[in-house]
Amino acid sequence: MVVKDMCYGSIESMRLCLRDYYYYLTGLAVSHENGRPIYLCNSFPKSGTHMLAQILQSTGQVNHWDDIISVQSLSGRMNSVRHLMWKYRSAPSGSLVRSHLMCDEKIIEILNSRRHYRYFIYRDPRDVVCSHANWVMNEPRIYLHQYYANNLKDRDSRIATSISGVILGTPLGSNISLPSVSADFARWEGWLNDRKTLSLRFEDLVGERGGGSEGRRLEVIERILADIGVKTDGVDLRGEYGSRCMNPEESHTFRKGQKGGVGAWKSIFTDEHKDIFKEVTGDLLIRLGYEKDMNW
Repeated sequence: MVVKDMCYGSIESMRLCLRDYYYYLTGLAVSHENGRPIYLCNSFPKSGTHMLAQILQSTGQVNHWDDIISVQSLSGRMNSVRHLMWKYRSAPSGSLVRSHLMCDEKIIEILNSRRHYRYFIYRDPRDVVCSHANWVMNEPRIYLHQYYANNLKDRDSRIATSISGVILGTPLGSNISLPSVSADFARWEGWLNDRKTLSLRFEDLVGERGGGSEGRRLEVIERILADIGVKTDGVDLRGEYGSRCMNPEESHTFRKGQKGGVGAWKSIFTDEHKDIFKEVTGDLLIRLGYEKDMNW
């Protein structure tokens, strides 16, 4: 096991080095001279990155960039500041850049190196952990896949693990780890108080298609459009930006037949999940406005 992990680690290090060099060279070739901004669609993972991206792309004002910037690679390695900087520079001006970037001074410095609009979307953490457990099981490339598939016996144990995390060295000899949902969200929470970031809730944007309010969705979309200077006079917002206009199947994490809307956790969480979640996260749901007290 140790020898296998060492060989994999060496190969992965080489792959990441070549990947970073590619983005460095691409960044040198990309022109940033036309002054068009970057549209940063940032999210806490499993919180609706694709949905927000679709809304921004529907304006016809942004260019598609088929990539994503994340603080962590699928192999579990944390990406370096150098990687994030080079990859960000490689996006052409006017691009919509999807990202999973924690709130950190160095990351903010990288983002501010280019003119951009900054959005952060987050979601009820209870729905996040359900989505995370499902995604890991359906994504063989993610470093946690084998552990979830082979060491956790059922969906309930996988959701419990997505809540509480994985301690480094579990199982014995393993080099994988996963922070609790509370510790993980803490790294992103700073965006909520960042004055240059427009923070958005998944539940406000999902609309009636996902079990939310269509009226609230359109209100928030109007705010987004005003932020980037898109005029809405005479525009049929429901016809152009309604939730029924979205195609969730375009998302690489979409799973047909599986609910991904508001409050899916209610039909999934057991009493044990609720107890673990409350113990791990404390008053997180109250701070985020999802609950008024701990009696849920």
